[in-house]
Amino acid sequence: MRITLKQLAVLKAICEHGQISKAAKHLHQSVPAVSMSLKELESSLEAKLFVRSASGVVLNESGQVALTYANTILGQVSELKQRFQDQATGEGGTLNIGANKTCGNYVISKQLPYFKRYNPAINTRLKIGTSSTIEQMVVDNELDLAFISARPTSIGIESQPWLSDRLCVVASPEHKLAKRTASIEDLSAATWVLDEEEAASRIEALHLLKELGVTVQDEMVMNTMGAIKRAVGTGLGLSVLPLLAVDAELERGDLREVIAPGAGSEKRSIYLIYKSERLTPLAQRFIEHCGIELAK
Repeated sequence: MRITLKQLAVLKAICEHGQISKAAKHLHQSVPAVSMSLKELESSLEAKLFVRSASGVVLNESGQVALTYANTILGQVSELKQRFQDQATGEGGTLNIGANKTCGNYVISKQLPYFKRYNPAINTRLKIGTSSTIEQMVVDNELDLAFISARPTSIGIESQPWLSDRLCVVASPEHKLAKRTASIEDLSAATWVLDEEEAASRIEALHLLKELGVTVQDEMVMNTMGAIKRAVGTGLGLSVLPLLAVDAELERGDLREVIAPGAGSEKRSIYLIYKSERLTPLAQRFIEHCGIELAK
């Protein structure tokens, strides 16, 4: 038994118009073609679907059952076509976005609710990980686009600087070094609250401290920036964190930036990364939402 969408559409049209000739006109088909489609459908179902009336044809009991299925199937097909049309034009679909911890937790997670408000038909999925992990996921086509804190090294990945960021030394407002300029000796004697061993943020923090001439002698290790900020806020010690991750705390006065020679002067960028062949209208819509104008 082979039932086609064309046959189901014919069934629905005949039911709606009550006459085969009117259904044919509505479908832009000939009367013989519509009659043939109906005959093939009845043959496949091994049942008559209409009975003749004074004004044309009406559904019988078998026809009512068939029409229920036809409406469901044709409706689902219409939804499927609309979904892919929306995705092709950027009006709907699912967008897979990646970001490193700083950008994901403190920038993209704030952008997504606003994007959803103005694009309710678009579903978004945000994956947060290390910059290297996120870059590899773009390479493997697991993500449509991503934001990381280093220029990508993989072949075939396009990149563009987006936001400017910098590392800063932070402390509790009550910490003694938040109230005066810190010397290299002060920083070397301090307790440091840093990210876990393999984290890029830890590597960057230690690199900055080394550049400043600071020797870390006492440290605590935590695996989330939230935990680090809370620990620093208690006055336990100092930390080196991206400005994007602490700008809200600095503005509220929950944390203070420690003034030290050479600290906080080096800028770095958050990069948008993507594959040109995967830059769909849907991805472009989010990029535009972020205020990014792609280089031509």
